[in-house]
Amino acid sequence: MNTLYFIKTLCYALENQMKFVTRDLDEEDLRWRPEIGSPAIGWIVGHILVNHDSIANHRFCGNSIALSDEYMTAFWMNTEGSFPESFTLEDLFSKFKLVNGEIAKVLDSKTDDWLEESYDTTGFPPNWANKNIGKAFILHFNHEFTHSGQILEVRRMRGRDAWGF
Repeated sequence: MNTLYFIKTLCYALENQMKFVTRDLDEEDLRWRPEIGSPAIGWIVGHILVNHDSIANHRFCGNSIALSDEYMTAFWMNTEGSFPESFTLEDLFSKFKLVNGEIAKVLDSKTDDWLEESYDTTGFPPNWANKNIGKAFILHFNHEFTHSGQILEVRRMRGRDAWGF
């Protein structure tokens, strides 16, 4: 398996992980927020989607942002953390397909040498400085899958199982 194919696989694994960790949740579960300050599960899914579009699709792959400004307003960093009534999981999952499709087109057109190239690290955390695109993808997926762990913790707070048993 080549590295670009592996990165593409991780894109779809991220989408599938979001479907798995939200598989049996109702609207109340998606919108509930614990008193300790964690965002709502629906917001976390939206935040992962917006990051995936902004970072992997736009910053790394060079595509235009696929999501409307409404998504950025609702789910970007330092937003409220609530899952707005105007969104559903189905909306978010349809956008995951769109974003992953755009990323896949770019990945399919590149060679592994592209992963060694630099990218503009403006606005990224300090630990992303001087990393090539390949290493940056690793940092990106680490960030995204860490957020998926937040969903599991909020599930537990709601009395839901974490891994299906």
